[in-house]
Amino acid sequence: MKNNKIAVAMSGGVDSTFAAIKLLEKGYDVIGITFEMYCHQHPAHKQKQEENYDDVKNICNKLSIPHHLIDVKAEFERIVIDDFIKQYLSGRTPNPCVICNKKIKWELMLEKVRHYGAKKLATGHYAKIKKSTKSERFLLKKGIDKIKDQSYFLWRLNQEELAKTILPMADYAKLDILQKLKEHHLNIEQKEESQDICFIPDNDYNYFLKERVPDAIRPGPIVDENNNILGKHKGIPFYTIGQRRGLGISATHPLYVKEIKPENNEIVVGLQSSLYQKELDATNCNWIKFPKLDKPIKVKAKIRYNTKAQACMVLPQKEGIKVVFAKPQKGITPGQSVVFYEEKYVVGGGIIQKSS
Repeated sequence: MKNNKIAVAMSGGVDSTFAAIKLLEKGYDVIGITFEMYCHQHPAHKQKQEENYDDVKNICNKLSIPHHLIDVKAEFERIVIDDFIKQYLSGRTPNPCVICNKKIKWELMLEKVRHYGAKKLATGHYAKIKKSTKSERFLLKKGIDKIKDQSYFLWRLNQEELAKTILPMADYAKLDILQKLKEHHLNIEQKEESQDICFIPDNDYNYFLKERVPDAIRPGPIVDENNNILGKHKGIPFYTIGQRRGLGISATHPLYVKEIKPENNEIVVGLQSSLYQKELDATNCNWIKFPKLDKPIKVKAKIRYNTKAQACMVLPQKEGIKVVFAKPQKGITPGQSVVFYEEKYVVGGGIIQKSS
């Protein structure tokens, strides 16, 4: 196998470990790469992070592959964390995993692994990359495990990045992987998966933002749709569209966050029915199936990871796109990704700017 050196993004977990094993079985010259992206300040979390790095080293030693721990904390801070804070202060709800995948785990990692002679990158994401014989484009497809499918998070990858990527998990279900790992005696089958954002200990957004930008968080009014003041909020970064709990207001009917107005430092609330919108505008689009969107298309769209794709029409605009759903959707949230699908293939995606 010519030019077969490949770098595997190793986290110390089940998925990236299995990806490395499958590539070794296929004859690749595998190296393990781990990015040191964030240093937790809390002693308990810092210790857990250091233990995880040790786990990765031990796994690589048992698999007899070299391992490299690369410090990218400065880049991660600038690209991911700064954007995360900026978006929340602007009344938006970002998805940092989407920008991290694109800018850190692909762009930056592909740049770094070249220094070790690797021309391709592999990760433990549950998705599949396939080259179309018709269009000659690299396509992104859902993994077979419907519960674990992560194609939603990879919509920003371009053709060059897809061409240099192998996703060994595509044709495996999680339960099968756990069973196969037992044969290698690595004792990681019971290791917990991280479900939270990696740089926010205990998923405590409030604490993180108060520590980082205390002067930028100001209390303000909670108003209804007629601009009647109902209460006081603790700071707009602590609220998101559709939120019901923690508002600290009383009413005859349940009220939900309908809109966040950073220009007025206001939180607007309304009945659950007010959360349903039929249209959204999105920008920062990336198209996988074709180079650009030059005519309206009918597809299905997901407005967040854990929702079902819904039928819609996507129309090109002077800046970005307009999406018109067949049925109104609940809680369309600025800052989140809207990702388009045709059957099992990702067509492309964009960042939601507003809904109507």
